[in-house]
Amino acid sequence: MKLVKVIDVPVRYKGKTHLQDGQFEMEDDHVNEKLVEIIGDVAEKQTNTQDSQFEGMSIDELKAYAEQKNIDIGKATTEKGIIEKIEEAQKAE
Repeated sequence: MKLVKVIDVPVRYKGKTHLQDGQFEMEDDHVNEKLVEIIGDVAEKQTNTQDSQFEGMSIDELKAYAEQKNIDIGKATTEKGIIEKIEEAQKAE
């Protein structure tokens, strides 16, 4: 999986439209570098080590992850705050 950012025109992927500068996760073989810019690799999800899943992610990457998973981060703006909101939402599932 790659974390990508929309370059110019809106991109529709997996039923959701992403506007210019929007970030989301995309399967490696679906990436079209004429439409999106690769920002980074997305770590494979780890089943029993949720805390390490978010280590090293930037605030923008965390926000993109939350948006893709439809997680409301409220007014959280720090790395720690956003991670807490994501983890709370995952526990509630």
